[in-house]
Amino acid sequence: MTLIPSLGISLIDDDLVSITRGVGVDDATWQEVCSWWNASTSAHIDDSFHIEMHTFLLRIEYLRSVWSRNGSRSFQITEVLKNRILDARASQVRLENLLQSERELHSIELGELGLARSLTEEQLENVSRLVMMENGANFSVPGAGKTFCQLVVWRWLNIRGNVGNLLVICPRSAFEAWSAEPGLSFTQPPQAQTFGFEPIQPRTEILISNYEQLENDQKLGRLRRWVLDNQSLIVLDEAHRLKGGAGSVRWRACRELVADAPRVDLLTGTPMPQSFEDLRNLLALSWSEIPRFFFSDARLQSLKRGSMFVRTTKTELNLPDLKIVEERLPPGRIQEQIYSALRRMYVGQFSLSSADESTLGRRGRAVMSLIAAATNPGLLMGLSVEDSYLNLQWPPREVQSAEKLMNVLASYAENEMPPKYQWVSRFVDVASRENRKVLVWSTFVGNLRALQRLLAPYDPVMIHGATPLDDREREIQRFRNDPSCSVLITNPQTLGEGISLHQVCHDAVYVDRSYNAGLYLQSIDRIHRLGLSPEQETRVFLLSTEGTIDQRVSLRLEAKIRRLAAAMDDSDLVRVSLPDEELILDSAAVLGIDSIDLDDLFEHLRV
Repeated sequence: MTLIPSLGISLIDDDLVSITRGVGVDDATWQEVCSWWNASTSAHIDDSFHIEMHTFLLRIEYLRSVWSRNGSRSFQITEVLKNRILDARASQVRLENLLQSERELHSIELGELGLARSLTEEQLENVSRLVMMENGANFSVPGAGKTFCQLVVWRWLNIRGNVGNLLVICPRSAFEAWSAEPGLSFTQPPQAQTFGFEPIQPRTEILISNYEQLENDQKLGRLRRWVLDNQSLIVLDEAHRLKGGAGSVRWRACRELVADAPRVDLLTGTPMPQSFEDLRNLLALSWSEIPRFFFSDARLQSLKRGSMFVRTTKTELNLPDLKIVEERLPPGRIQEQIYSALRRMYVGQFSLSSADESTLGRRGRAVMSLIAAATNPGLLMGLSVEDSYLNLQWPPREVQSAEKLMNVLASYAENEMPPKYQWVSRFVDVASRENRKVLVWSTFVGNLRALQRLLAPYDPVMIHGATPLDDREREIQRFRNDPSCSVLITNPQTLGEGISLHQVCHDAVYVDRSYNAGLYLQSIDRIHRLGLSPEQETRVFLLSTEGTIDQRVSLRLEAKIRRLAAAMDDSDLVRVSLPDEELILDSAAVLGIDSIDLDDLFEHLRV
């Protein structure tokens, strides 16, 4: 009796499918199966291998069209996996209908919600659309009231028994808003609690955690149980922090967490700071049953507001115009020599086509070295790695091997003050005498510390990632309330989201910028958001050293912002985020580098 070659296919957890070799499958056939599914190189030796659920759904037609096409081979799928496949297909149909249908706004009865304040017209429209979605996404600009809208959506669904409690995952900087907002939103506020090692109180309805805690298996397990026991709606706030996808520990932890939730909502004003892949990774969390291939670039590019996401633009908020000025400064004499030497040193690395990690790592270090040198070459001798990217070692190895360059760098601070520092010093001096407060941004902690010393007469506040949370909150209050404190010096990685400074500060200066468009857009909105008076002028100054990487960064950020604006159906994003062309003197992540950035930079280095 001839055994029919057969495969056994089962679900071993929420995200993994097991394909097992049957007794009738010979070695050669099994190796073909493993190769087709791109299994690990050792899989053909074993009798089974595992693949991710989304990959299985993407390639499931293989079983009928290739494996069992002529009836000489068979496969068995367990009932549990069959049900998951049916659920995934049903979710895909529902999502397809959501994207294609023209729907009237859902009527919201606000009286039953016990609201302590009114929704704006835009907020009401967003809430009305969100409650009709199986999973929500609010991509409104910062300051549009995403937190308030989300609480209203949750309360509306909770009253109807669609969801239970609310779990919010957000940056620490957003804890204050999520703790205070329920009391401002409802006449009978739900009890909110910050998650930690202490027990979760029985009456807690809103639990607030940060992304870092998801990396602790014990805490992740506690959160999963709370979600399952309470049928909790999960909110992923500042969701762009998860854009890294399956390569990120936090993304994978969130994937585990959302598997038990009846609904997932994404909140972020910058859902795709780099590319469509960022948005695809976010939607893989809120629509985890949908195969990734469904979210093709073409489909994502064709999305419209109100389909599977809502967005309020800055124009709809009626904010006063934002004035963005690019200040192009000539390099210092010694700075120009150092930068030229670095450019010659690094050009070879960008001519390589290899995409392996070591090559990309060297390129990343080169990029950050060039950005640092375009501001203050002295950073290359003693830059703090706190909050910087790629765990850089300073001085870079390439610089260490160049003895003459090392000698110039070592004495740089004794011979020249960076032109950008001079500009900031003059600007803050004038602002201080006019009783204006200034927000100064830089990627590098070394810059923050140098500027803190330089601006000491203006009683500055300096905050970066290593600043303790209590100190951070106290210093922010000092900047807001102390008349003698004229300047806040920080980096976008730390304060680029979650806080509002528009009540007291209307001038921001970017000493340098990275390729990360998301960090740039988020940080701008710290001083340009809902609540400004119509006559208030808000100004942003982008410092750029002529002939350096600064100009290339500006062009690449502009391209990324235009792409995001097209995907979000928000033409205003370009107008309010880029410099006014009439004000440019020369028309010529967290790093955010992609292959196009690197190719563009190679052209700069070759000159």
